[in-house]
Order: sequence, then structure tokens, then C-alpha cells
Amino acid sequence: MVAKYYLSDPHLGHNNISKFRKEFNSTQEHDSFIKENYHSVVRPKDLVTFAGDVAFTPEALYDLKTWNGIKSISLGNHDNAEFKKRGVSLAMLQEVFEDRIFGFYREHEFWISHCPIHPDELRGKINIHGHIHDHIINDPRYFNICMEHINYTPISLEQIRAKIKERDL
Repeated sequence: MVAKYYLSDPHLGHNNISKFRKEFNSTQEHDSFIKENYHSVVRPKDLVTFAGDVAFTPEALYDLKTWNGIKSISLGNHDNAEFKKRGVSLAMLQEVFEDRIFGFYREHEFWISHCPIHPDELRGKINIHGHIHDHIINDPRYFNICMEHINYTPISLEQIRAKIKERDL
């Protein structure tokens, strides 16, 4: 059976990541840890949604292309014109994500986005988002999938639903 996974803000290839994620001593250690955790759960045919801020270098992006899963992306604030300065292009994103590139979109009972959506726009759905890293919005309509909140390991749709149910009890 194909599984569905989510993650946000891996910041692969980010040269200064150890300044923000102090548990890592280097970019290489950070990226290797995420890659190992990713492959511990994601199989080749699984569906994986990245909620933005994926890769900071062409090398990191092309390495991601070899990772398991059928990948889609909800673009983040670092997945924009900044890319060009780092040698990454939209064409490269299209190659890695095979044209499954979105701003934000509705999936099941959720809105998937990089940045949290304004509460007036939720329209009865829960927002699965990234962007705010180790912060939490104290509102049950939001679910943060930044790497810091999911133990640097993709989280399955079933796990998200279970965690939402637990916190609503």
C-alpha cells in the first residue's frame, strides 16, 4: 500500500544550518541525518509532500531527486527568486518534483502550505504548514510539520490525523 508523507523546511545544503539547528555540527551531518531518517520510512512509490524551503544548492536539490518517493512541493519563502542567486532554477525544481509544484492547495481535510494560512481563510480545514520552525501556533486548526517538530523524519498522513485527534481530546 502506498503511504502519504509530509515534511517542511529540510534546508538541505544550507551552509549556516548548524547556527539554527544546534544539534548538528555541519551541513553534511544535518543533511545526512535527514536523508537517513527519510529513507527509514519512505518507500519508492510513496507520495511525499515537501511544504517548502527544500534545498539551498543545486547539488542538494539533485541529490533529493534520487530519494525515494513521488515528490510534490508547496513552495516556501526560500524557493523563489533567491534560488537564482544560489544557482537553482524553476526548471531544476520541475525536474525533481516532476511538475507537482504548488503555492498552497487543499488535500483531504487540510490546507497544505509553507507559511501558515490566515485563520479567516481556513474555512473549516486544518492547515498543515511549515515555515515557523520550532514555534507552534496555539490553535488546533494548525499543524506544524517543520523538521524540528517531526524528529527530522517525514510524518505520515495517519500520524498527523492521530496527533490531531489526541490533542482534540
